[in-house]
Amino acid sequence: MKKSCLLCSNESFDLISSRVRDSKNHKVIKCKKCHHIQLFPIPTPKDDEKFYNENLQDKNVGDVGSIKRAYNKMIDDTQRRIELVSKLTPKKGSILEIGSGHGFFLEMMRKKGFKILGIDVSREKRKILKKVTKAKVLNVNINEQIPDIGTFDTIVFFHVLEHISEPVKFLVNCQKLLKPKGKIIVEVPNCDDFQLQFNKAYKEFYWQRAHINYFTPKILKSVFQKSGLKNTKIIGVQRYSIENMINWRLTNKPQIDEPTYSIPDHYNWIELHYKSKLEKSLKSDTIMAVSG
Repeated sequence: MKKSCLLCSNESFDLISSRVRDSKNHKVIKCKKCHHIQLFPIPTPKDDEKFYNENLQDKNVGDVGSIKRAYNKMIDDTQRRIELVSKLTPKKGSILEIGSGHGFFLEMMRKKGFKILGIDVSREKRKILKKVTKAKVLNVNINEQIPDIGTFDTIVFFHVLEHISEPVKFLVNCQKLLKPKGKIIVEVPNCDDFQLQFNKAYKEFYWQRAHINYFTPKILKSVFQKSGLKNTKIIGVQRYSIENMINWRLTNKPQIDEPTYSIPDHYNWIELHYKSKLEKSLKSDTIMAVSG
């Protein structure tokens, strides 16, 4: 199968990893021209349809459980995102969330008075969404179809862009659903995550079949620029705590059952310093891009 960079179409690559944690048929490569890191081979649309309809991303790594478990695992992230999006969106403004997942963000923003609409291509996730939120959720692939749903003050997608095989086209299409002074807010894993440099086990676990693109702050900003989005700000976000990092160093394993996002209050000064340093240097585990 022919290799081609998803961002610059270059055909020359370095091998980053000969395997990913949940597939024997994929590897990870890095473009020699623009340095973008991506999955190879790229899944076909038919493969991806099955993958997401059956929620294989979670099932392949044994990360499936009750809605309550998912809520407890995601509540810190959800509240952080709500705080940011609420500040950047007009009061009672309109929000489109692409990749709504379990629907916790959708439902909480609906209760805050925002006009919110969700999109999710996963059949299994849409079943969960019906149980969690009263917000409307559509089944639409934005790269294949621009839905007739009007325009929005804010469009958000959290840990979605890394799953998209044509990220520039995706952002271009999203802009067609954006009001003239609207904002696009994106959150993705950060491939400049400092643990990738220092922990071999973490690095081996990091690569997965679901992630087609692996963004650094520089590459993410470039994707926004290529799509015509201007005045993009990149923000570092350290989701996982110093305890999680120490767990990786001691056990060489993730905390899947109890992924720790914070530590007890009496250690908070260590936590704050740890997270602040990584966020300011953009070496955090996560980055966000905010346009406009």
